Amino acid sequence: QITRSIQAVQDAVIQKDQRFSKAMVHSGSLHVTMFVMHLSNEEEISIAVGALSDSKDFVEDLLKGKTVDLSFQGIDHFKNEVGFVKLAENDHTAILREIAETMKKIFQEKGILAGEERPFKPHLTFMKLSKSTPLRKQV
Repeated sequence: QITRSIQAVQDAVIQKDQRFSKAMVHSGSLHVTMFVMHLSNEEEISIAVGALSDSKDFVEDLLKGKTVDLSFQGIDHFKNEVGFVKLAENDHTAILREIAETMKKIFQEKGILAGEERPFKPHLTFMKLSKSTPLRKQV
């Protein structure tokens, strides 16, 4: 249902301006962004992979087999360059916050600066102008 709704939004945007088709995130790549980091070399990537692996065990312990049901409502953007669907607050948002905060700590303990100055804003990106450099300059 979420994927179909995002596709409808993407189609509506493309209908207004065909150039945006290159900026759309494919449905198989849709994900909720928990926090953002910059990895500048292979060593940092390797450390981040280890931190992600450590995070997996924590998340499994926290959830104890339960699922996290997320709802989305509304569209917003970052700096007119990233279009995303907003996460709607519900009973599961607190669990998501706890997962994000603990993951951020795990990454930071390993020396990876992750989302340090940005507030927690989980979102589902459906369009990124950075996917097309010429488009970024035109729009």
